[in-house]
Formats: sequence, C-alpha cells, structure tokens
Amino acid sequence: MPEPRLQTRHVALIALLAGLLLAGVGAWLGGVAAALGAWLAQPAAAMGVSWLRGTRVLAPGRAWREDLPALALAWAAAFAGSALLLAWPLASLHDSGSLLAALGVSAVIGAVIVGLWRTWPLWHGLERDGGGLAAHWRGLLEHDFHAWRGLAVATALAVAIGGGLCLAWPGLVPASARTALAIAYALLLPVLHLGVQRVAGAGVLPVVEMPEREVDAFDPPAVEADAVADVDLEQALFEAARAGRVDRALSLLEAGADAHALPADGSRDQRSLGALAAVLPDLRLLRTLIAHGVDLNHAHAGVTPLLAATRDSWHGRPDAVTTLLANGADPRIADAEGNTPLHHAARSSDPGVVALLRDAAAELDALNHDGLTPLGVACMAGNWRLAKFLLERGARPDPQGGQPVLLAAAATEEDDPAGVQLLLKHKAKVDARDAQRRSALHEAAFAGHAEVAATLLAAGADVHARDAQQRTPWLDAARGARTAVLEKLADAGADRLATDAERRNALMLACGAEQVSPALVRRLLEWGIDPADTDAAGRRPVDAAAEAGRWALVSALDPAYALPNAVAAAEDETPPDRAPSALLREGLASGQFDGLEALARLCSREELGALLHEPDLQRPARLAWLLRQGADPDIRTAQGDTLAFALLSQGASGVPALAVVLARAVSPAGAGGLSRFLAACAADDQAARTLESCALDLLDRGADPFGASPQGDPALSLAVRLGWQRVLDRLLDIGVDREARDSHGMTALHLAAVLGRETALKQLIAKGASPDARAADGQTPLGVALACGRRDLADWLDWRTWPLPKRALRPADLPSAAMVGDRDAVRRLLDLGFDVDSPDAQGCTALLRAAGGGFTTTVELLIARGADPQRAAHTGATPLSAAVSMRQAEIVGALLTAGADIEYRLPGGVTVLMLAAALGLPEIAARLITAGANVHAGDAQGLTPLHCATLYGFTAREKPRLVALLDTLLLSGAESEQVASGSVTPLLLLLGARAEPGTACDEEVVLAGLERLLDEGVSLDVQDPRGFGPLHLASLHGLLRVVSRLLRAGADPELRDALNRTPREIAVMRGFIDVAAEFVPATPGAGASMARFLRDRG
Repeated sequence: MPEPRLQTRHVALIALLAGLLLAGVGAWLGGVAAALGAWLAQPAAAMGVSWLRGTRVLAPGRAWREDLPALALAWAAAFAGSALLLAWPLASLHDSGSLLAALGVSAVIGAVIVGLWRTWPLWHGLERDGGGLAAHWRGLLEHDFHAWRGLAVATALAVAIGGGLCLAWPGLVPASARTALAIAYALLLPVLHLGVQRVAGAGVLPVVEMPEREVDAFDPPAVEADAVADVDLEQALFEAARAGRVDRALSLLEAGADAHALPADGSRDQRSLGALAAVLPDLRLLRTLIAHGVDLNHAHAGVTPLLAATRDSWHGRPDAVTTLLANGADPRIADAEGNTPLHHAARSSDPGVVALLRDAAAELDALNHDGLTPLGVACMAGNWRLAKFLLERGARPDPQGGQPVLLAAAATEEDDPAGVQLLLKHKAKVDARDAQRRSALHEAAFAGHAEVAATLLAAGADVHARDAQQRTPWLDAARGARTAVLEKLADAGADRLATDAERRNALMLACGAEQVSPALVRRLLEWGIDPADTDAAGRRPVDAAAEAGRWALVSALDPAYALPNAVAAAEDETPPDRAPSALLREGLASGQFDGLEALARLCSREELGALLHEPDLQRPARLAWLLRQGADPDIRTAQGDTLAFALLSQGASGVPALAVVLARAVSPAGAGGLSRFLAACAADDQAARTLESCALDLLDRGADPFGASPQGDPALSLAVRLGWQRVLDRLLDIGVDREARDSHGMTALHLAAVLGRETALKQLIAKGASPDARAADGQTPLGVALACGRRDLADWLDWRTWPLPKRALRPADLPSAAMVGDRDAVRRLLDLGFDVDSPDAQGCTALLRAAGGGFTTTVELLIARGADPQRAAHTGATPLSAAVSMRQAEIVGALLTAGADIEYRLPGGVTVLMLAAALGLPEIAARLITAGANVHAGDAQGLTPLHCATLYGFTAREKPRLVALLDTLLLSGAESEQVASGSVTPLLLLLGARAEPGTACDEEVVLAGLERLLDEGVSLDVQDPRGFGPLHLASLHGLLRVVSRLLRAGADPELRDALNRTPREIAVMRGFIDVAAEFVPATPGAGASMARFLRDRG
C-alpha cells in the first residue's frame, strides 16, 4: 500500500480511538465530564470515519484551521440547544412522572429531530467533506432538505445527542448500569457517524439531478474507495460543483482533478466548470479555476462563465462578474441566441453589473438574433431603471439594423407610459418602424395600452401608419378587441373604414379576436362600419362570427340571421357562444338532420373530419351525411388513426360504418390495416364468413397485408386463428412473410398445429412455410403437433428425406421428391392436389423418376394414384425403359401390370426388349417376352433383340449371363441369321463387327456365345460391307481360340475381304503372329508369339 494511504489510515484510527476514549471515559465518570466527553468525541469520530472512507482529504493544517472548529461548534450548539429544551420537561418527568411531562419530553425530542432534519445537508457536509461552518450555512438555502434520507441522518444525530445527555444528566442513569451504557455508547458512535456520512448528499435546487437510487441510511455499508485517488476525479469535481460543495471541489482539485475537464457527453447539465463556479455564491472555486488557467472565454455548449453569471441571476452577481472581467473575460461574446452578457444583465434589478460590463467595453448597441439591443431587452422587461442607465451612457433608441426600442417599450405587459416617455425624452423617433413596418403605436394598440397610445399620439405618432399587412393602429386595436385604445384612436382622427391587405375592416378583425364583446361590435357599428362589407374571400363579419360560434355577435351584427335551434332555444337573453362543430355534433347525435347543412357550411373540412371520430356519430347514416358535407376522412385521432383505421379497430361492430366509408372511395391503406381488422375480429371471437368477405374486400381496396397489428400479430397468424382459408390463401399468394412471429413468438404454422387447423397447415406447407422455424420457446411446429397429440398433423410437418425447398411448392417438386424415393413426401404432394403426371424441366414424371431410381414403394403409390405408365420424357424415355435401364425387374413387372406399352418405340425405333438385350439382362428380357414382347421387332437399322444381345456379347464379362440371354432369345424364336442393315448378322456382331480394332473383350465369353450360335447352325460365309467374314473379324481382334474354333467349324480361311485380304493377312497386319500361324501347318521349333505374350500380359 502506498505510504500516504498508510499514513491516512493511521491518523484516522488514532482519531477514532480518541473519540471512543472520550465518549467512554466521560460517560463512565458522569456529570460534566460525561457532557464534555460526549461533545468532544463527536468531531474526533466524524473526522476519523471520513478519513477512513476517503471522503475527506488529510490536510493537517486545514483540519485544525477549519474542520475541527466547525464540527466542535456545530456539536456544541446541538448539545446545548437540546439540553436547554429538555431541562424543564425532563426534570419534571424525573420528579413527578406525570403524563404532561412525558408529552413535553416527547415534543422536545420531535422538535430536535425536525430541526436536525431541516439542517441535515449542513451536518452531512461537515461530517463527510469538512470545510468551514459559514460556507455550509450559506449553501443550506440552495439544497433540497426534503428527502427522506435526511430523516435518517437526523435520527442518527439525535441518538448521538440523546445518548450523551442521558449519561451526563444527574440521577438519570443508575450507577450499576453506567459502565455498560458507557461502553455501548462509545462503540455506537462510529456506527452512527458512518451512517450519517454514507448517505447520498442533498440535491441542489437550481439543477435537479434525479439519483439512480436513493440510499437508505440503514442499508448495510457499501464498499467505497478509501481515498480520493480511487474515484473518477473529474466526475466527482463536476458533481461537487453542481451541488455547490465548494470545499469538496477544492479538495478534488488539490488531489489532482483536471480543472480544464469538460462535462461528459451524456450529461444533462453541459455547463463547464467555469460556468458552474460563476453562479455559486462562494467564489473560491472560481478563483481556484482561474488560478489553474481555465479559459474564461471558452463557450462550451454556447455558454461562457460570464454569460452564465449574468444570465442565471435576477439580482445580479457583481462579485462574480468583477472577478471574471478582472481576469480577462470578454463581454462581447454572445450565446446561441446572439445575447451578450449585457443583454442578460439588462434584465436584472442591479445596474451595478451593467456598469461593470460597460466599464469593460461591452457594446451598448449589440444586436441579438431578434434585432434587440440591451436597451431593447431592458424595455421589454419594463426595467426602466436600467433603460435610463443605458440611455444616459449613450445607448441608441434607434439602433442601425435593429428593432427600434420604442416598439419594445410600447409592447410591455403593463400599460406604463414611463418607458415611452423616457425614450421620447432621449430623442427616440415616435414613428420608427421595424422590419414589418410596424410602429410603436401599432404595438400599443394591439397590446391594449391606452395610456401608452395616448402618450404616443400626444408626441405626434401617425395614426394612419400602415404595416406590411396594410393594417393601421385602428385595425390592430380592433384585432385585439381593445375598446379603450379604439376610443383614443377615434378621437385622434383614425380612419374608421380602413381595411387591410385582405380587405378586412375593423368589424371583421374584431369578430376574429380571442375575446370580443357585443358591446364592442355595437360600438363599431355606431362608428359607421358597414356589417355588409366583405373581405377578399367574400365573407362578411357575421360569417366570421358564426364560424367562431359567437352567436351573440351574430345577433348584434344581423338580428335577422337564422340561429341554430340549440342556440335559439336558449332561455338567456344573450345567445351563448358555442362552436358550430359542437352544435353540429349535438344535432347529429340526436338524429335530426334538418337545418344542419347551414352549420356544416360554417365548419372547415378538418372540423367535420374530427366529428367523424366521435363515437356517437360513427353510425352509417351519420357518417354518410358528414362525408357528403365534405368531411375530411384523413383527419387523425390523438393516437394517429384515420377514420378507416379507427373503424378497422372495431372489428365486426365497425363493418357497417366501414362499408359506408369505403363506398365513398376512402382508402384503407396504411401500415397494418388488415392486421388491425383481423385482430379486432379475433378479440371479439367473430369469424363469420361475411367478415372474411369483408377482409378480402379490404385487400382488394389496398389494405396493407404486411404490417402487424398494434399487439404485434401479423395478418397471416390472425387468419389462421380465425380459420379464414380464403384470406390465408390470398395472403400467401401476395407474398407475406410466412415465418413472421406473433406477439407470443409463434409463426402461423405453429398456430395451425396448436389449433388443429389441418387445412390451414396444408395451405401453409404448400405455400412455402418452413416446418423448421422455431417459436420463442425453441419449439418447432412438429414438436407442437406431437405435444398436442396430433400425429396426423405431425405427418405433414416431417420432411426429413426430401426437405421442403423453403418456397411455394411447384408441380416439378413431385418428380424431385420421387427421385430421392421419399414415398411420404410424394404422398403428401399428391394430397396437396398436384397432378400425378406433373413433369419436371426434363419432362420426367414422378413415375419415371421413381422407376429409374428403383423405388418400388413409390412406384406402387404412383400407379395406385393413377400415374400414366406410358408418359415419356423429352428424351423419349418412359417409366418402363427407365426401369429396364436401371435393371429394376420388380418395377418392370409392376409397370407391365399397370399396362405399360411393351412395344413402345424409343428414339431410333428401339423397343424395351432390345434395350434389355443390349444391356445383357436375361431376367428382364424373359419377363418382357413372357409379357408378349416381339423378339422379331427391329429398330430403324433392322437390328433385332438378338442383334442387340450379340452386340452386348462382344464386350460382356459374364459368360453365364450372355449364354442365358442368347438362350432366352433363341428359344423364343429369334432368327439367328437375320441380316440387319449393313449386312451384319448376329454372328458378325458377336465377333466385333461394330467394334473398333483393339477394343477389349473377354475371348472366353465370346467363345461361349459362338458355341451357342454354332449350335443354331449359323452360316460361316457371311460378310459385312467391308467383306469381313467371321475369320476376318476374329483375326482383326486377335481372338486365337475363336479362330481355331471357326476353322474347326469349317470356316473358309481363304475368304477374302473387299480389299482382297485373307484372314491371315489381317492377323499379320494387326501383328497377331500366333493367330496367323493358325492358318498354316505348324513349324517345328517355332517360338512363342510376341503378340500373344503382350496380350497375356495385358
């Protein structure tokens, strides 16, 4: 631990020990010693606790000079005052024990606690922060002492005082209990002082800071920093400055707080340290900041310390202003509104601040953004003393480019001509005009200042002057309904028939005034103003009065005017003033429409539109009438709802009125309109089909399907809840978010599962809703369905093999599901209504895909659902050919049973039997032949199934398969020597007539096939178009054993091809020397064939 911290703790412990000893020893001795001990123990304990907590900086000189005397004097006053108040009632209680004495003691104790509560900010500051008693006493008025935590502080102080007095009072404590009570009192003192000091400080009245949490004095002690260095010095400095705790702020500055720091960005109070210090009554902090070099002209948040000092005090702060000016504060810096310190000082009651600023060369005629000089501000405030002071020092009543000061003096709140007289005395121009061409007489006339107007008229003010709106003072007086001023102006010869730029005369303007009496109207009529004159819009004064609902004025202007029934029926002699809209509302509410058209004409579209929202008027007939009168249906309520939205919120009850509104072409558009209607219907448990039709009509008229209801429920979820299938289907077709969650965190699919709405669930699945979406609690729709025991719904939500594509399902998805063999997915898609023969992009149906994939159960399902077994793809492939190609014998049988065309020709005239033969499938070929396949059918090249089988035989690797295939075909009547196009026979194809030289083949398999054909007695003299016979082909491919077998069977070794070559020559040409040797007698000693050697190695 650092050495200063250790020293502080040692001093604090010594002070605490001294307090304990003083309290304990004095209490044990009793009498005067107990009183003195209890008194002196309090400062020692208070300082010890504060040093331990780090709230008071250890400064020995300051402690002896300020802290200890202040605490000792405060506690002495508290002990002495309490003892004086308790002397008589406590002595009487001790002697007599009467009820009156007990009540007196109780009253004194209550008074002491109340007094301590009233002064608790002083005690709190002395105990925790220290400082002089006078400074804390001066700051007491600026603190809020009403907080309840102050009562806790007062109670703790009262316990400390009461305990000491009880132990010191003669004869009050028995001798036997004194020792124990003395020890208890001594040990209790540190706890009491800790409770006092850890309470949050009192707030300052000018800056109300809402604490995040009120700290109770009886909460368990919180762990705080044990030194100033452990806290945010700058933040603590700002808090101390705002709270007016100057001593605390000075201590923080001594501890290293930055005097140039700025307030935090998120703080409500953005005043700088200089501005805060400038408004405090104690200037020590301001002087310290100046000593630290704070820039007094820095305007943080638009306020300098000098602006703050002049702005925030009605009585002025000459000491602070003097200090600031003496240290270089610039009196010419203006705030955000253009006001200089002199502008602010002009409002104060003390001219001393103005004098100080003037002596510092402040500009007398500086203009703010409103064009006012300090003299103008003083006149606006009616501060004639300061106005005179400024005029005597050269302030101009008519500043260049600014507002004439005489106008401000004429428009004050009081009808006081003193300011006008003062300005006129100092040569102010009586007819000076502002930017709007208004004179002081205009301002006085409109404000109703008759004495000011009389003073201006006496000074020669122009009674006929016109402003930018062409209004004269006479018209302004009428506009303000100022009868006394009108009398003055009439006597001065004002033009009584004058009109403004909109051709409104005095009578018209008076009828539009806020407060106008019939007497004024009659007086204007007496002055000869014609009530029939119209303004530029064609309105008469009586029309303006009627629109404002001032029926007394209407009667005064035109006794023949037909008053509304509700006004005419009133018993008062003077008709009451009631707005036309109010009369219209009452008339409509009564159901009587006669005579209401005239009232409607007096109302604006906005006023009529506001009536549309009256609950009593939201009936079809009344709404239709208002809309016919031109009511604006787009007027919004306080909640921001239009008429259509307000009716949508009513659900079923608002449908009749909504029909009227929609018939008037009012659009229901707006965010969440449809959801609002559906939510209202769901709340009222109204799910009638007529309401569903209404919802569909709203969609047709432009209601928003995407926004959520005010409760946060999307339209899709509400449609599921209501069970409206047509609305649900329409919303899904529009493209609303299928995964939107309602106010409970559930999607529409979750709701369908919970409510058991199977049809809605199917619709959602078909339109792309995801069964993998999770609710707010993490459940999927599948989990919800299983939890509800709905396995039938769970079947629709389980798509594990073929996952849903997260979009609306398409017909091509059926072949896609069949391709992976998901029988359940295929079944569900068929149940959703997709055509069983729906093709994909390649034209393949689900049956073809399933047959090609070998998915027997899926094929059986599709056949059972009526799939066409003969439906071909774009390539010409059929389900049967696909099954044959993929060697699916069982599926072939199922397709044949389903009626697949066995003789259907694939591209090139190929039959499925030929395909099976070409693929070497004896079992499928046998099944096809059994089903009636034609073994003699040929393709476009004349190839038969036997030709295809022998083509397969040349490259086959399984001898039994080839032999079985040939047996199946030959035993079924296939012609073994049928010649196809190109003069090829099965024998030639078996020997590789269609194969390229060097094509790999299994000689053993070929030899087995040859044996089977030789058994059929095939001719060995056949030749292909190249003239190749069986021996030529065997020699070409190097089939030694085949050559030998052919020679033994009688093949002609001298047969020549089209190029006159013998088989031996072909063998030699191909390098098969051993094959060529078969055609000549064996030579003794001949070596082995190199070709055979290479062939065997391969």
